[in-house]
Amino acid sequence: MKKIIWLLVLVAVVFGAKQYLSGGGSLPGMAPPRFENPYPASSPLHAQHQAFVDRANADEGLRKRFAGIISSKGLYAELKLALMRGAHSLEGPLLINATRAMAAVIPRLPERSCAKLMRPRDDFDPELERDARAAFERLPSRHHQNFLEFYLRALQAEVHDAPKVRADPQARERALRHLGEAYPGVFGERLAGVLRDPRRASDEDACWAINSMTHTATQLDPESAEALSRLLWGGEG
Repeated sequence: MKKIIWLLVLVAVVFGAKQYLSGGGSLPGMAPPRFENPYPASSPLHAQHQAFVDRANADEGLRKRFAGIISSKGLYAELKLALMRGAHSLEGPLLINATRAMAAVIPRLPERSCAKLMRPRDDFDPELERDARAAFERLPSRHHQNFLEFYLRALQAEVHDAPKVRADPQARERALRHLGEAYPGVFGERLAGVLRDPRRASDEDACWAINSMTHTATQLDPESAEALSRLLWGGEG
């Protein structure tokens, strides 16, 4: 359970650079791509996303980070790497708030898409992308604010090589122990079965696992919630 990074799949499909970046290129004389607001001015989500877009476009280094990436798989891989790296530099409360936002999204997903979060992938999934964005759009505005702040700050941390937060292996072990204690008996057996082979797990079991673990991680003591959030977003690092 030490390489839990499923939430990066969700961040990639909900607010992946694919739907934000437009134009630009990597040839000499070409401007890097720019971020654009995917929501019209009439949308209640427009203002929050425009604030994100304005801050992102003001950071030329961030725009250059995705210049010249043509394939969907290439963009997906770069986005995951950037977010994983950035997640190790952010302060704990910001990470926990982002995890809470994801814990609110996951129960709103159809079971088929929810289960996909547990399974390895290397590209965007149109069905999951559509379902995840629709679920996120139904959340209270505070979750949008928390998630967009995490998304931008994580990308900037990677681009500008922000220092990493010093790892605390003991805190991580305590957090994993506390998480395991939340799954006694048959619940632990069910979770272990999904983790052993998420590809072969049923959609029902896979969805239950990611939904339950993400929610449980946010309900633990602050130290454990932070340690698990770092695992969920960035792996061991």
